[in-house]
Amino acid sequence: MKRLLCLLLCILLLPLARAAAETDGTETVVRVRLSTGDADTVTLKLSGRYALDGKTVSGGTVTATLKNGKITVTHSTAGTLKTTTSSAKLARVGTDAATKITYDNPKHGTRVYYGDFVFYNDDGMLRLLNYVDMHNYLYGVVSGEMSDGSKPDVLKVETICAKGFALAEVESRKSKYFDVYDTTTSQLYYGYVAGDKNTIAAVDAVWKQTLKYNGRIVKTYYSTANGGQAITPRIRWGGTANDGAYWFGYDPFDLAGSKKNTVLTVNGASPKTMDEALYAFLLARTGAKEIVSVDLLVGVYDPNNPSGTARYPFALAPQKRWDWKLTVKDGAGSKKQVGISCTPAEVKAKAAPDATGSVCFAVHTEKNVWKLVWGVSSGHRAGLSHRGTGQMVKQGYSYVDVLKFYYRGATLVDENGKAIESKATFDFTYEDGATPFPTAVPTPKPSATPTPSATASPTATPKPSATASPTATPTPTATLTPTATPTPSATVSPTATPTPTATPKPSPGESGYDVIVVSNTLKLRKGPSTSYAAIKTLTLGAILRCIESDASGEWEKVCDESGSIGWVSDHYVAYYEREPQLHREGVCNADDSNLRSGPSTNFTKYRSLNEGDKVYVCYETGSGYGGDWYYIVNRATGQGAFIWKNYITLGAEVPAVLRGDANGSGTLTTADAALILRYLVKLSPPADLNLLAADYTCDGTVDALDAAAILRHIVGLE
Repeated sequence: MKRLLCLLLCILLLPLARAAAETDGTETVVRVRLSTGDADTVTLKLSGRYALDGKTVSGGTVTATLKNGKITVTHSTAGTLKTTTSSAKLARVGTDAATKITYDNPKHGTRVYYGDFVFYNDDGMLRLLNYVDMHNYLYGVVSGEMSDGSKPDVLKVETICAKGFALAEVESRKSKYFDVYDTTTSQLYYGYVAGDKNTIAAVDAVWKQTLKYNGRIVKTYYSTANGGQAITPRIRWGGTANDGAYWFGYDPFDLAGSKKNTVLTVNGASPKTMDEALYAFLLARTGAKEIVSVDLLVGVYDPNNPSGTARYPFALAPQKRWDWKLTVKDGAGSKKQVGISCTPAEVKAKAAPDATGSVCFAVHTEKNVWKLVWGVSSGHRAGLSHRGTGQMVKQGYSYVDVLKFYYRGATLVDENGKAIESKATFDFTYEDGATPFPTAVPTPKPSATPTPSATASPTATPKPSATASPTATPTPTATLTPTATPTPSATVSPTATPTPTATPKPSPGESGYDVIVVSNTLKLRKGPSTSYAAIKTLTLGAILRCIESDASGEWEKVCDESGSIGWVSDHYVAYYEREPQLHREGVCNADDSNLRSGPSTNFTKYRSLNEGDKVYVCYETGSGYGGDWYYIVNRATGQGAFIWKNYITLGAEVPAVLRGDANGSGTLTTADAALILRYLVKLSPPADLNLLAADYTCDGTVDALDAAAILRHIVGLE
């Protein structure tokens, strides 16, 4: 009886203990959903003693089977331990190292795990959860994400990043039955790898340290490589939670870490030192005999909005246009200043045909010096770069320096909350992205590659960030303080381009992105917390215009379709681009992959995709409860829908098309509207690529609305 009372007391106190652990970050239990291959039976090999519902077993195997809505748990010698319709927890008895479980993980092979295990009935699917303390969880993630042969400081960086990401997931998923996956959907988790001695030592050394921003734990995003330009979570997914901990800008360390990157250097004072093919290209575009100097080079992400926004900074890669200001000599020897524009693709064709990187941008690295970059990235590019981390440590930087470099606004603290300061200085001469350059004078010879007319242009221009963005490869010195941003002295400002000024606070509907409600109900409140009164209840699928975020970044001020203005929690909405813009080809990698009407499992199912089905990926929802979904167009049907992003393997970027040009003629005519109508009644489908152009309304689906909109445009009604 005493044992039973103690067990009940532990169950009752578990939520309180979990909440307390999340506060100090030292004893948090992480609920990891282990891969099962969607099998309806899983078997665990026991070493030591475990208990389930007061029944203790030692050694042998435990098998859980889900059949007819019931989970049956049996032991190889003790027989049936429990039958349940919900869940069963196999708890570790004792804390000695010999008490562990071996599991043949279908994703990661045979692995050893510490902690407790839960067999869970997830709407007819058997799930296996590992409840493990943070310390042991970090062993498993660092072993999964990094090689044990990595330098100690690299392993320490990974430890702190893995911890920040996990703590944020634990906090945000309290209403869910698990916190993280054991795959790259969250972080690779390999359990305990006894042979990874270097990993274990690195985790032991720093696992109690945490990155914080404004007193809150930073959700520390990281990726394999950013291609030379780091971006913030807001740029990648939308939302603003912890965005101030990050920075956007040139990453010379990531570039230095791979020979696959292509970089052309332009010395404005000595233009003939640039690549010969690039020099010849510029001469041909200007019609001059000689280039005396390069006075200005500006890369622009969105030519329709060259000043950029907080979500899409003007210098974001891949850039669509490069504007140059050159001093040249004509055939008579007279000097003059000319402005030209070109696309990166044009320069690549002439001067860098072998460049494979898709992170393409021009960056000002020091006075009168620019670099044209084609960087090779891997992953989402937000936050820390593994490739850049390795290069920094190779150059002598410590793990503290690396974290400060990638998480500029964050503070690394120890278990007592004391700040751990970096002793390195990054001596940068230029801050990329803080203040837009004026746009250069248009070239007298039009670019051969037109700007697609369907490009979305967010209308709001938030106040530029003052966060420092490094450009030159630094040498370690003594203190970490990025230098102030100088105004480039060589910049010549065209008189037609006004000096950028602060933009007023946006009014409802001016923000560059929307959110969609992904929970069945959501309160619209008078202020940014649950302590404020509810204005109304929003329902699943409601579209809201973002106005601003609160200081924590976890609440959005929004306007709904009726004009009501209030605040919603960041955790129950998904951010997405206002007008779907088709970016990448994709292919489904699994059979029976559900398509849905919205970015969560709460939305209606459509017809599933199967392995090999081709799609176009319009955008990815980000932040909050509805993250990790793609909005796609099925290339076989023209139907738009949402799909879990892990079911899609991304391919090449989609070539530009003229919006509405369904027949590929190069002009917009009534024939395009007619082709769309014939396509809808299955008489005459457009060519594959022109299916994108047929979506004239940019709502992600080809339908009669597109044909009608084309006709209205032709007769001048819109």
